[in-house]
Amino acid sequence: MKMIYTVPNVISLLRILAAPVLLGSAVLEKPALFMWVFAFSLVTDFFDGFLARMLHQESRLGAQLDTVGDVLTGSCVIIGGILLWPDRMLQEAYLFLALVLMLGGSGMVTLVKYRHLPAYHTWTAKASTGLTGVGAWVLFADVTPWVFRVGVGVLILSAIEEIAITLILPKWRPNVPTFLHAVRIARKAGRGEEQAAA
Repeated sequence: MKMIYTVPNVISLLRILAAPVLLGSAVLEKPALFMWVFAFSLVTDFFDGFLARMLHQESRLGAQLDTVGDVLTGSCVIIGGILLWPDRMLQEAYLFLALVLMLGGSGMVTLVKYRHLPAYHTWTAKASTGLTGVGAWVLFADVTPWVFRVGVGVLILSAIEEIAITLILPKWRPNVPTFLHAVRIARKAGRGEEQAAA
């Protein structure tokens, strides 16, 4: 039970609880509040993983909470963007569509195989989450769309990698940094099965 109430898990829970506030601020047409809550979500998304590693409090539950927070925040950001900045969303519509399709595809493959959302937290996923999150923020702030555009490009690569990881791993597990790590894990599991059968 003690691994449930860790600092990283509490931070992830706060990010999950912030998602309806994010959506509500968009529905109520409060762009400043939306941007502040969005910024809070971006910062806490960085710190939950960072603190989990620093405090040695990484866990399966924490990985899943982080993924739920990502899904809820991303969904509310897209809906909020449509409500508050429809022109900017329309300008980047093909990128938002690519983002939804790639993340949705990766999630569906993992759900079908493992009955779990992916929580691999690969290096490319971390890079794409940071770039697309900050990119969406500066897009809504009318600074530049290019950070978001680069972020979506990295996200597409990340989603392809996550699908490949799902296809190669014999069972679900969180925190797989790269496809090469997944290959090593799969080979090790295969050797274990061979030894058990011998």
